[in-house]
Amino acid sequence: MAHTKRHAYLVKYKLYELENILGAGFMRISKSAIINLDQIYGLTRSISNCKIQFHDSYKTVYASRRYYKDLRNRLNERRF
Repeated sequence: MAHTKRHAYLVKYKLYELENILGAGFMRISKSAIINLDQIYGLTRSISNCKIQFHDSYKTVYASRRYYKDLRNRLNERRF
């Protein structure tokens, strides 16, 4: 499933295929999720995961510990 701000769509691609198609503005954050880095509003870190909130949306998603460090690095690179 692909989720936008207000809708969800059925997608035929596998996640690794979507990673290649979507490009640098998107990043895999768990075994089951890819996010748009431009839409991140906030990160809340806990011991086991990282909660990600988005601009103008009630939806949240969790990044696994494995992907957290890469996520922080990518967000820091985009700030400059």
